Amino acid sequence: MRHRTLRRLLADPFYLVMIAALVLGATLGRLVAREGLGEELTYALGRAWRGTPDGAREALATMFGLQFTVLTIVLSLNAPVVQSAANQYSPRLVPFYLKNAPLRRAVPLFVLATGYIVAALRELGLAATQTPRPQPIVTGALALLVGAFALLMIDLNRTFRFMRVERVLALVRQSAFEAADRLRDDARSLALDRVARLALPAWAHPLPSPASGYVVRVDVARLARVARRAGVRVRISRPVGDYVDEGEVVGWVMTDAASGPVPPRVIARLASALEASPTRDPEYDPGYGIRILADVASRALSSSSNDSYTARQALQQLRSVLRHLARQPFGDWNVVDRDRTPRVSVMATDLREYVSLAIDAPLRHGANDLEVLDAVLEIALEMGLVAPDAEGRAVAHELVAKVMSDATRFGDLDDAKLAHLRNEAAIVRASIERNAPRAERLARAHWALPPRALVPTV
Repeated sequence: MRHRTLRRLLADPFYLVMIAALVLGATLGRLVAREGLGEELTYALGRAWRGTPDGAREALATMFGLQFTVLTIVLSLNAPVVQSAANQYSPRLVPFYLKNAPLRRAVPLFVLATGYIVAALRELGLAATQTPRPQPIVTGALALLVGAFALLMIDLNRTFRFMRVERVLALVRQSAFEAADRLRDDARSLALDRVARLALPAWAHPLPSPASGYVVRVDVARLARVARRAGVRVRISRPVGDYVDEGEVVGWVMTDAASGPVPPRVIARLASALEASPTRDPEYDPGYGIRILADVASRALSSSSNDSYTARQALQQLRSVLRHLARQPFGDWNVVDRDRTPRVSVMATDLREYVSLAIDAPLRHGANDLEVLDAVLEIALEMGLVAPDAEGRAVAHELVAKVMSDATRFGDLDDAKLAHLRNEAAIVRASIERNAPRAERLARAHWALPPRALVPTV
């Protein structure tokens, strides 16, 4: 858990930046209040505010209250943006808004100004003389506040543009890309055999979960090191994204020696390679991003929203994610020894599971919507064209068959729409079989105003 916290802190050092800004502001405030800016710098910046230490303290206290009032108002304006995303699209979009909110850029500058003013107030309170003189500390605080307010206005304008659904869906897509790339990079550093299988005997020892929560990562490299040193073989039977309870069996362990005991300390060290969190984390879980995009599409197709174009936009992002995933090798993570026997086997999510997660709910809710059906056929096409093996192309063909089956069974499509869908499916199948992009990007959309031959006579 400590390693995960440190890793996330270094990946998103927002709090480190704020602490650094606070320390820098306090240091500057103390030095300027005590030493001044120097004669040359004072003249270069212009005439400093002139007054007694008590007057300077009153001016600084006014600025301190002003910045907090403005920041509170602006943050209260930002709250409806987050609430709207949660209510309209999906509550799981909230962390993406908070992590990428444009206002995060201005907050460190306000923290810097806060440290500066607080340190200056302390130093001015220790002043023994009340003789009026230039107070560059007030001029510096005013300059910091002007800069902070200017940046805040720019970020506030960007925040309102951030309300567009395309922007936040693109953030989810990028998060899924990064998770898939992390998994790929981790796999490159391991001696993996996707075909090997670890057969565990009936007397294998259960491996309990170290904590309750969602499995956010399995440190396969660490698991393999511990297993080799302890002379055991391990199978993790729960993939990333699953919820587990503390003490629940998440895998099995057996010794190299037949039916030998496994020391409790070895069990504990093996279990510590699994990271669990109270909330699902997209860092090593592309399926979480797929789930969010699928939820957005499903909610947009509900009777309360009835927003098929937002659903299509979410499916377009899903197409991009699945196209990226289809290029990568799938299968369980089987770490083998030099003799090619499996040492560690970790269950992984395969392409078929990702596709099912992405299209099941949108296809069920959108069986009557031709735009949704076209978007799912686009997913099948792009996956089939980039798939590196026959298994990936077979998944694409099965997806085309699934679209046609659901449209026929659950959709209420007229003859023109069914004709369009069949033409589109035929183009997709032909392109996948030839392993070449289709000559025509898509079938002609004549379903709203069909050709005369398709119009039933009265």
